Parts: sequence; structure tokens; C-alpha cells
Amino acid sequence: MQLNHKTNNMQALRQIVDVKNHSLNIVLPNDFAADRVEVIVLPVDEQKIQPKIRNSERFAGAISKETAEKLHKHLNEVRNEWERDIY
Repeated sequence: MQLNHKTNNMQALRQIVDVKNHSLNIVLPNDFAADRVEVIVLPVDEQKIQPKIRNSERFAGAISKETAEKLHKHLNEVRNEWERDIY
């Protein structure tokens, strides 16, 4: 798992890597611009690592079919308004 975060002057990179023979290898992305970094090593609680769930899976069934149809109809009406000629 890898997470990149950039602010104005700071870049942060989070990776979960496997330890082999008491060593680890961290490969930095090409756009990670630093000559010196701080490394903090923490053991990973395997139970806290969850696979990333897509939004379509997270929100499936969140609204009723009737509400979804109304929303879909409304969105189509709004989109059709965009395509009309305005003089």
C-alpha cells in the first residue's frame, strides 16, 4: 500500500513493506524530491489493513430504486439544458 501526500513544502510517503532478513527496501517515486528523509518504522497490525473499497460498492443500495430513478431523470433534464443554444 502506498499513499503520497504533498503540501507546499512537504512531501509525505506512506508504504507498507515486507521486512526480509531485518532489512527493508523503500523505493521513492520519481517526483519525490528530497536528498535526506526521516524514516519511522512501525509494526503493522494486519487486522487494521483493509482493502480499498470502491465508491460504487460503498454506496450500493444507499438510496431506493425510486429515488435513484428520480435523480437520474433530473440529471438528464439538467444535462439537456446545457446543450441548448443561448443567444
